[in-house]
Amino acid sequence: MVHTLTLFFALTLSAEVKEFPGGKVLPHEQFIRTVPESVSPVEKLFIKSKDGLYVAAALRKPKGNGPFPVLIHFHGAPGGRGMDQLVGWARGDHGSPVFERFLKEGYVTVVSDYRGGQNFSRLADGEDPARVTYADDAQAVVQYVKSLPYVDAGRIHVYGVSLGGDVVMHLLKREKVRAAVLGAGAPISFLGARPSPDAPKDKRWQGASHDEQRAAANIAPIETPLLILVGTADSLLAVDRMLHDAMEKAGKKVRMEIYANGYHDFVIGPQGHAGRSEPLLDATLAALESTLRFLANPR
Repeated sequence: MVHTLTLFFALTLSAEVKEFPGGKVLPHEQFIRTVPESVSPVEKLFIKSKDGLYVAAALRKPKGNGPFPVLIHFHGAPGGRGMDQLVGWARGDHGSPVFERFLKEGYVTVVSDYRGGQNFSRLADGEDPARVTYADDAQAVVQYVKSLPYVDAGRIHVYGVSLGGDVVMHLLKREKVRAAVLGAGAPISFLGARPSPDAPKDKRWQGASHDEQRAAANIAPIETPLLILVGTADSLLAVDRMLHDAMEKAGKKVRMEIYANGYHDFVIGPQGHAGRSEPLLDATLAALESTLRFLANPR
């Protein structure tokens, strides 16, 4: 109990970090397939990246001519999921309510892939500036979407989950958008974060370290307001807290929300990952509402 109270007060000392209760499992059926494809069909995109690689993305738009705000989503590891998976996510086939909800709120939704082949054992190593990376893929997607005639180029928002959070943070170094969200983010390369070598696998990030000099250099050019969402059952909570604190230290616009019992990727809900339990939580819906409020008025 003492440890829990100490953690609570430590987290709430900062006005930019908030804790939320949660953990109740909800049926997801009532929250999905609420926007039929007869109203908003899925458009399959293949967007040319810096080196000629074509990046897959699945787009849905509200009915009408716009201009509409946009949510561009970068999923978790690994990259290279392919079009079928992206389409399934965009439609909520597996039970996630997130993208349809944004669609109903008047957003164009884009669920984007990025290149695969990541070497996870070396993810914390420094970037090779001569190498084309998933940040180049993300930038190509953002620039393509900005050019669409029904899009409001001044209201582009990006959302990265797990490794997609690393994709987003590297993107923000080079591309200013209206707001960004990290859900259960894994900004490992961005921070140069390394797990504790002596900790058990399920707790390896609790004693993690990071490259403070690299993090500061990466954060310096960022101008986009950032919301970080993470659950207490996510081993990457400590890494997300590192990012928040480094952003805050640099004077950037950042806030962090911590949801009780939220598993890794809880912010999206059921995604159909094989061998994983991905219930829809009350915390998933609470984080979704908070994200909508943040994007309506980033600060």
